[in-house]
Amino acid sequence: MFRRPKFSPALNCRRGNAVAELALCMPVLVFALLGVVSGGLVFDRYMTVVQLSRNAASMYSRGTNFALDDNKDLLLLGQELSITRNGGDGVIYLTRVVLAPAGTANEGQLVVAERHLIGNPAFAASAVGQPNPSIWPNPDKPAPTGEVKDYFQDPSAVATVPAALMTLPLGESMYIAEVYHSSDGLRFGDVWRDTGRMSAVAYF
Repeated sequence: MFRRPKFSPALNCRRGNAVAELALCMPVLVFALLGVVSGGLVFDRYMTVVQLSRNAASMYSRGTNFALDDNKDLLLLGQELSITRNGGDGVIYLTRVVLAPAGTANEGQLVVAERHLIGNPAFAASAVGQPNPSIWPNPDKPAPTGEVKDYFQDPSAVATVPAALMTLPLGESMYIAEVYHSSDGLRFGDVWRDTGRMSAVAYF
């Protein structure tokens, strides 16, 4: 004999509760998923910034002339970052540091002897040092570059480096690459965006 299935009101109630619970949890799950994706994008970008700083310092220490636009473009090639030769959402500072000899005003201190710049100098200032514009060959620029003048005498040329690296021998150079970049992960138009930034420094 055929019997009709019986529907339990209690079972229907449990199903309704499950749907309601899922609806309540869904926003949390969506935001958690977005957080994981955004965190992954930020981590990937940070690793790119770290590698870029290492590549830049290595090229600089090997004699690459970053005053030439072709060499700047070569460094940026394939990095997938928002840094262009003269702008973008980031900046690269390439600085050569030397030890001031005895008998000079900056005796025994590391000083900025040369600097090159790629990207947008308004994005971030160099942590290594900001020599007075008057001792640069092109002081009229927003971020002067090139060979610094009187870096053994002018106190503004003194560099800031970790204490462990203060033992640079006289006559040798230290090559430093600083990379600053936007840490944007996910963007939702103009409604929300991460306005933070990330950085990496390499010493050669």
